[in-house]
Amino acid sequence: MGAATQATPARVPLRQRAFMRDEEWRKDELRTVVFWLISAFSLAVGSAFGLVGLRGLPCIVAYFAGVVLAPSMYWTGFLGVDEEDHGGKMEILNDSIGSGAAMFLLSWTAVYTALHA
Repeated sequence: MGAATQATPARVPLRQRAFMRDEEWRKDELRTVVFWLISAFSLAVGSAFGLVGLRGLPCIVAYFAGVVLAPSMYWTGFLGVDEEDHGGKMEILNDSIGSGAAMFLLSWTAVYTALHA
């Protein structure tokens, strides 16, 4: 077969690649997947804290510990990405921490206020 007749492989959408092991990741793709992972994590944890009725600084500390550890375990353990190839842990998390924290605080406050105030 000639080069002209060989089909080029279709690019797998990012939302599907997020669940595939040992893929090659560009820096922007990994940061996008981590952004959405942190957004979902923040919404879930904020809603859970609000449902249970937790309050105070320990909740915020627990959230920030979880938001650094959970994505880090995901990209090193599941995706098999070497974080040093992408600038280190904080470089990957840089875009996501602020918006994730806002989503966590908003969902936590809204659910807590709706159920316990």
